[in-house]
Amino acid sequence: MARNWTEDDMLVDSITGNMFDALPMLPKRLVRVDAITRRFDMPFSHVQILCMLSSGSMSIGEISRGLGIAKPNITPLLDSMAERKLLERVRSSRDRRIVNVELLPAGVEMAAAIRGVIAEQIAEWQETLSASEAKRLNSALACLISVSRQLPEHK
Repeated sequence: MARNWTEDDMLVDSITGNMFDALPMLPKRLVRVDAITRRFDMPFSHVQILCMLSSGSMSIGEISRGLGIAKPNITPLLDSMAERKLLERVRSSRDRRIVNVELLPAGVEMAAAIRGVIAEQIAEWQETLSASEAKRLNSALACLISVSRQLPEHK
């Protein structure tokens, strides 16, 4: 019978160590979150919502689960963003109980601008990373996204 990979203590310990070591680096080194929030004068949660909605409309419940924030706590975030004319709430045509959130043109522009700032930050890496390392990082990020989408959401 094949061994379950989680029985491989060395692999589990290695993933745990890498995840632990990466946590403090993600918002400071890979993407300088503080620079983005200052430049666009908005909290990181708003940046996250813009990034999520750039792929299309989402329900409030989907946003809540994606951010790991309770639905009642999402409401003030969405209210603040709606006041800035970045997004709007739209009732589902199939089920009036469901409220979807969509980006308005200003939100689409803001999401594109945020993406541009991230591109500027990444362009600076060429002074430090080789093309080979950048390609490895790109593959690792694609893998991280794929794995994240497969894992169950924690409540």
